Amino acid sequence: MRAWAFLLGGMIVWTAHFFLLYIIASIFLDTFLARVLTIIITLACLAADGALLVRAARLLRGGRTDEVAGWMASFAGLLAALSLVAVLWQGLPALLA
Repeated sequence: MRAWAFLLGGMIVWTAHFFLLYIIASIFLDTFLARVLTIIITLACLAADGALLVRAARLLRGGRTDEVAGWMASFAGLLAALSLVAVLWQGLPALLA
């Protein structure tokens, strides 16, 4: 279970960010509070993606991984990087406003 959570961690962060922003936009509409909450959630998700990327890089740099663990670390890093870009893209309007 832990391996799957690490492997899909980036997608989980992206999904949580998407749904939380959708909920905030539905409840608070176009208020200042909605922008502040969006910025807070976006920064928290970017930090989570950064932590996943650091963990994947450490596993790859350690060199003590077998082929499957190395592949999982590479793929988890790729998904975390994709999630980082997607979270930034979704939160960009609130960050620029």
